[in-house]
Amino acid sequence: MQRTFLLSSTLLIALAAPADAADFETERQLGLIVSGVVDQWAGVQIIDDGFNEDTVFTNGGEGRLSLPLGDNLSIQSDVKYEYNSNALEDPLDNDVFGPRYSFQGATHFSWRDPSSFLFGVLGGAGVSDFGNIRYDVRFVGGEAQVYLDNVTLYAQGGYVGYNFRSATGPVFAPITDDGLFARGVIRWFPTVDSRLQIEGTYMNLDLDGGVFGALGAGEEAEIFSVGARYDFTVAGLPVIGDTPFYLGYRGTFRDNCVAGSDVDDHTFMIGTSYSFSGDMLTVDRQGATLDTPNFDHGCVGESPDI
Repeated sequence: MQRTFLLSSTLLIALAAPADAADFETERQLGLIVSGVVDQWAGVQIIDDGFNEDTVFTNGGEGRLSLPLGDNLSIQSDVKYEYNSNALEDPLDNDVFGPRYSFQGATHFSWRDPSSFLFGVLGGAGVSDFGNIRYDVRFVGGEAQVYLDNVTLYAQGGYVGYNFRSATGPVFAPITDDGLFARGVIRWFPTVDSRLQIEGTYMNLDLDGGVFGALGAGEEAEIFSVGARYDFTVAGLPVIGDTPFYLGYRGTFRDNCVAGSDVDDHTFMIGTSYSFSGDMLTVDRQGATLDTPNFDHGCVGESPDI
């Protein structure tokens, strides 16, 4: 019930946000462009381990850059980070471990017809720190997009693996949780500079011990993540003029993560996002349109306090 209420509330806020009627160009100049996106947000995160809840302030950001390699080929790089207010506290002072901070980057190679579809491959890596435990993440997979007038359909899938280590170096034995992920995204553009995005990510991990050594070893964990976001522009603000904003929600639900425990988190955010070399729809179809799931929120993104 709580999950449904939180997600429904976010979607209602998004749909109620002001948006002018779309006036799309019927003959867009469809060619790949050099473009980028810079994204910054802040908000609160509620972490629930089934026994109590912990609420922290959190913030994050993302940058993407796309470079054409001809008429249809392109390469894109992207980086993102996330940090919450408990990052410098002793983990025993918190009801729930982490995440404290995370960083990940990816590279995408793709072939695209900006009028109809895109397909490509991606790969990347990252690192996260939550308390006295750090872990490295790596991922590789494929992706595709389909363009339908003012709607973009986006799918990704592939392999993801986590290697664990202590804050001072490698753990006493290699610990790896790995498995498969799949992600689906729908983007709807009411105007060329506004967007409603809804997405879902699923991961199935084979546990090799996780954070707490042998606990959970040989079992499987399932992770579900859902998100909604609405981008819009507020016109005529004093001094800064027209300014892009967005409201967003992300929920991650972990089944059997640590010794059979379920851990959930809910993140509510407000942010700003700037697209370079065109309006939001142009960049989506001809430029920096690709991104990645937040792999910091795998099975050990948050773990119950012990």
